[in-house]
Amino acid sequence: MNTLFLVSMIVEAIFGIGFIFFPDFVMDPMGVTLDETSRTFARLFGTAILSIPVLLFFARKSANTEFKKGAVYCIFTYYLSSTIILLITQIKGLMNGMGWSIIVLHMVFVLWSGFYMIKPAQRDSV
Repeated sequence: MNTLFLVSMIVEAIFGIGFIFFPDFVMDPMGVTLDETSRTFARLFGTAILSIPVLLFFARKSANTEFKKGAVYCIFTYYLSSTIILLITQIKGLMNGMGWSIIVLHMVFVLWSGFYMIKPAQRDSV
């Protein structure tokens, strides 16, 4: 579980900082052009994404199994709902083929966090 938290922490910190400071750079490879309004919302989205690494940092350090399980439910919800939104966006043709890489990344996190949702609770040492 702690490995999931660490990897997710790193990925979301990178994307969160990217969306806040370099939204065009993050979206350009997927063929998405931002105007001033969408750039502002991308930055706002980045601030929300940055809350995930904060949560996971504390969950990783915690000995409280219920807190860790709650963090897993939180990121599962985020990754599942974002995967659905990204799939709709991709199917509508709003992103180029590179958009599939982000979808796959989110699906990996859905499966990984989903595994810990069904796995019996136990403390993990990593």
